[in-house]
Amino acid sequence: MTRSRPVLQNPAALSEFHRASVSDQAAEALRESIRQGAWGELLPGEHELARRLSVSRPTVRAALARLAEDGIITIKKGCRTRLRQTRRKNLFSAPPTVCLVVPSSRESPRFSGHPVLMEMRARFAEQGVGWEEIFDRTLGGRHPEARLANMVSGRRHVCWLLLGASATIQRWFAQSGVPTLVLGSCHAGVELPSVDVNYYAIGWHAAGCLAKYDHKRVALVIPHQPLAGDLACLRGLTEYIQQQKKSITVVEISAGPSRAGLLATLEHVLRSGNPATAVFCIHAEHLLMVLVHLLKTGRRIPEDVSLLCRDTRPSLDLALPEITRYRSPAVKQARLAFRIAQSMLSGHHVTQEPYLILPAFVPGETLARASEPVGRKI
Repeated sequence: MTRSRPVLQNPAALSEFHRASVSDQAAEALRESIRQGAWGELLPGEHELARRLSVSRPTVRAALARLAEDGIITIKKGCRTRLRQTRRKNLFSAPPTVCLVVPSSRESPRFSGHPVLMEMRARFAEQGVGWEEIFDRTLGGRHPEARLANMVSGRRHVCWLLLGASATIQRWFAQSGVPTLVLGSCHAGVELPSVDVNYYAIGWHAAGCLAKYDHKRVALVIPHQPLAGDLACLRGLTEYIQQQKKSITVVEISAGPSRAGLLATLEHVLRSGNPATAVFCIHAEHLLMVLVHLLKTGRRIPEDVSLLCRDTRPSLDLALPEITRYRSPAVKQARLAFRIAQSMLSGHHVTQEPYLILPAFVPGETLARASEPVGRKI
């Protein structure tokens, strides 16, 4: 689990932050966790702190030494590190904080430089509200309940933000009663306030575009562990086909951890007797894999195979030909989520109905009318 340093309130201090050593940043992260009342009287051991901060044990040891010098903790050989009583009295005066929980690594391409998070972080900084991030891949396991309980225990005046969370995580927060906002869609049976793009509408619109260009067989690249928004997009796609009585067959390709497996399955679908004439990718990183593969195998886009993507990323904005895709209104989404989180921190009631925002369709250059059998031997 990693915890980011809180957003600096003074922009002039940014240069100092970038010059700080790793142990200085670790010490500041520990100060913030203590201020938020994350652990109570006793701090976790060095192994656990090193894992949470994604640093080495010597770095944790140096950070703890700084806190001891400042009179915040007491270090005694053979005993667990203890918070000084005079410091415990100030825990309940902690300012409001939003804490982002992501069951993934910080380096994941889906969350690196996320525009909604960047906008929200800046807005909370302007209001003097603390910002904390917890990226923890272990939360994606089958039983994260104990870790979540330890994470939330003792925290006061915190609004929890969930991004990319599984149904298990969402259900735990819904049952815990702590202020929680889902940055995305809620899984079936989960009742929490949420802000997301209307992915159902994207699926419906994409199916209409495919029907307009006479695509009868479409390969859908969907994540191996789809989130609620992914399933909503799939539902919109299939319900349009059913309700409009379109003769479109959707072949789902699960994008598991193996890139080779994804491309091998795609190649099989493109070379079959009834080949797919279009590929619809849920995530941008899968679209880039497919795009490169099609070009390497000599297929023309969109003359041989059409491409469209549910999401967009800065990398797609530079792709040639321009990808047919959907652009989410990140700033609008961030502003809405910011207002809801503010209300929750103020103790106001927030409806559990989902807030859905319509994206913009980018026509691009990769969607065209289906040609005659594309499954030619390359």
